[in-house]
Amino acid sequence: MKLLAISTLIGLSLVGMPAAATGAITVFGGGMARECYLGVESKRATYETMEICDLALLQERLTTRDRAATYVNRGILHMRLGHLERALSDYDTGARLAPGLPGAQINRGAALYNLGRYPEAMEALNAGLTTDDPDIKAVGFYNRGLTAEKLGNIQGAYEDFKAALDLDPMFELAERQLERFEVVAVSD
Repeated sequence: MKLLAISTLIGLSLVGMPAAATGAITVFGGGMARECYLGVESKRATYETMEICDLALLQERLTTRDRAATYVNRGILHMRLGHLERALSDYDTGARLAPGLPGAQINRGAALYNLGRYPEAMEALNAGLTTDDPDIKAVGFYNRGLTAEKLGNIQGAYEDFKAALDLDPMFELAERQLERFEVVAVSD
């Protein structure tokens, strides 16, 4: 009987391959919270956009969901600017305000991964992968693959990168990660 084993190719590492944060979470209505969302969605990580998010949280009357989404969006900005602890704090607040908010846990997992807190990252990513949103799920599987590899689970990492690519065939980061693996037959 032949079994398949999965190994990573020697000499390659994850250095320089940061976990990706998911896209912005939509805020309904107008105002500064929507401007915060649009700033994050356009990939702008500026202090001006951060200030808009801050003002939205301080001055606008937001639904609980929109307040949570604005915290997550501000967290994305913090993460892009390298403020990982601040990002994690915003993700935690967003997840606490709206536990079912798509992407909040995936973003928490990405921040925890980048902080080197791999078991906590895995827990957050597993919670985030309960979403039905295929785009968020693809990023979640990718981030979980990175985390699984850091925790020594090579088989799990391979399966998660493959799941990410199955959900999003254009996911170049997942495709690059899969190129590092070799599937070989082993005898029992």
